[in-house]
Amino acid sequence: MPGGAPLGFGLGFGINSKEMPLAPKPNVCFWGGWGGSLVIIDQDAHMSCTYVMNRMHSGLMGDTRSAALVGGVYAAL
Repeated sequence: MPGGAPLGFGLGFGINSKEMPLAPKPNVCFWGGWGGSLVIIDQDAHMSCTYVMNRMHSGLMGDTRSAALVGGVYAAL
């Protein structure tokens, strides 16, 4: 488990799973970075969503700003 997170990898991205669900659909890959940045690629919805912050969060996982953005994107779909 990288960094203590239950994470599967595929072609350099994390893969959506029930242990770490980042999107409501299964064919999703993602990656995040220090400070709160996030990219989600949803192959079923034919869309991608990215967040790059102008004020860093002090961690790699659990930033509510990117989670709120992703939730809003899926609500709009």
